[in-house]
Amino acid sequence: MLHNCASAILSEVNGYIQSKVNLAKPPVSFVILGNTPLDSKSPKGGVMMRLVDITSMELCSNRSEYVPQGDGFIVRKIPEAFSLYFLFSIDYKESDLLRNLELLAYVAAFFQHKSHFDTSNTPVLHQMGMENFSAELVKTTASEKSMLWTSLHIPYSPSLLYRVGLVFVGDATMGTKRVPAFSSFET
Repeated sequence: MLHNCASAILSEVNGYIQSKVNLAKPPVSFVILGNTPLDSKSPKGGVMMRLVDITSMELCSNRSEYVPQGDGFIVRKIPEAFSLYFLFSIDYKESDLLRNLELLAYVAAFFQHKSHFDTSNTPVLHQMGMENFSAELVKTTASEKSMLWTSLHIPYSPSLLYRVGLVFVGDATMGTKRVPAFSSFET
């Protein structure tokens, strides 16, 4: 599910930007953290989308749920929910800086226009087995941004950080176990 979420966002943001700006290639590339603008394998120009963190979300204190079925109950484990943090940054090449800043502005406009993804506004989610997720801009202080870029071991460039959640991982029917019905005691 995590890869499906990243794929859906990448496809949607590229489609949005390409509808606004005439470009031959997709303006946003999904890159691994090891890629830097100095790396020969790095995309040339445009916006880079990096998955920088995945955090588990605690939705309830009891990770299992009893669901009635027939004369007993099924113990159903609640699927894990995660938030994904995507960093959209520009290639800091001087000759393309203004164009890349424009593309980054389109990324921000895209998420302002579409912050919630569901099967009605993003039909591909149904094929991916996902119901919905939301995206929100993470507001960071200068020191938090500095720590982020330092921890990534890549040079700073203008960027936007988005938290995407809740992304559920796991099948609710996995690990089910039947529990007999509670019997009443007569005195």
